[in-house]
Amino acid sequence: MKKKKIIFNADDFGLSKGVNLGIIETHQNGPVRSTTLMAGGAAFEHAVALAKGYPDLNIGIHLALTASKSVGGFYETLTNENGIFPPLSILTERAEKGLLDLAEVEAEYEAQIQKVLAVGIVPSHFDSHHHTHFLPGIFDVFIKMAEKYGISKVRMNYAWMREKQINPVSKVNGAGKIFTTDQFDDGFYGDGVTIENLKRMIENVPGDSLEIMLHPAYIDYTLYQSSSYLLPRMHEMEILTGNELSKFLANGSYQIASFSDL
Repeated sequence: MKKKKIIFNADDFGLSKGVNLGIIETHQNGPVRSTTLMAGGAAFEHAVALAKGYPDLNIGIHLALTASKSVGGFYETLTNENGIFPPLSILTERAEKGLLDLAEVEAEYEAQIQKVLAVGIVPSHFDSHHHTHFLPGIFDVFIKMAEKYGISKVRMNYAWMREKQINPVSKVNGAGKIFTTDQFDDGFYGDGVTIENLKRMIENVPGDSLEIMLHPAYIDYTLYQSSSYLLPRMHEMEILTGNELSKFLANGSYQIASFSDL
């Protein structure tokens, strides 16, 4: 019987040292085989140094356009005067009203990708902070960058795209060799951070592969200052490194996978 591939991807690598250490903990003692790195994160260099000790950890790029400082500096439609990105609600409004200069989005994406490449990391996949790569106009820039840099593995949120009346099949098929999981689930978040919910998500995989979004972390002051999502991150760690999940995965018809396995 063919095993279903389950990718546990930890977002926000580089956001803070506590986040970095939490991700490494769930890689060493849990099912995390993939993570995505924030080029503009406060602990980017710390993440890069840690990554060198864990060659089996797939590292992608967590492209950010919200709630952090840009890598490329000031942009008229994308940042404030200090180079800080807007909250998600404001970015979404600008994107939906066509008020974003997509050349600025492309320039910032380039700056983030080049920063990751400059430290010797060859990214395995792309996704984005707060799913902003699915916003109108931004998605096309995202796919353009994936093609330019030979990144064939990307995150797709089918439910979100259906809600926005975007045809994900036509978008991806029209972009060349772009691959993704059959299903993406962001339900292991907030009140959904329970072992029962996680097992239910895995058991109900409709296709051959599933990406589950994660945010494990130890809470440190940098994270406390930059994110409202705090204690559930530690609860995620407890579940991901616990015996119940380990036994469940071992007894099921599942392959703990990374994006390299797609």
